[in-house]
Parts: sequence; structure tokens; C-alpha cells
Amino acid sequence: MPDDLAADEKKRLASRALPALHLARYKVNCSPDVFDEAAFQQAAHEARACTARASPRNPAPASSSSRPAPARRTP
Repeated sequence: MPDDLAADEKKRLASRALPALHLARYKVNCSPDVFDEAAFQQAAHEARACTARASPRNPAPASSSSRPAPARRTP
């Protein structure tokens, strides 16, 4: 993070990054002195909403060909 950010802004940015890191399967340990619960909860809510929109609720069935598969021949 840029050095010129205020301490509160650094906490907010670090806390907002946590849900995305968790979704990417990273294990994250965040020190309580840089954790902002409200920023984390808001980012987690936004991440859940984003993943819900990205994943289809009723995925289309796998396409099948109109022709049946050829029968296997044994010698």
C-alpha cells in the first residue's frame, strides 16, 4: 500500500481484500490491529453477490448429438 495513505484507509483496504483472497483459496492471517470488521463484512457481502451473479442457477444440460453412438464391434 502507498505510504501516504492514512492508517484507517490502510486498515479498510487490507480488510476489504480478505474476502477476495479467501475466494481465491488463499489462507490469510490478519492482525487485529489492521482488521476493520465493517469493511470486511461489506466486502464479503459484495463478493457473495458477485459470485452469485457469476454462477448460473440452472445450468444448461450438456448438449447431445442427435445421432446415436455407433455400436462397438468385437472381432
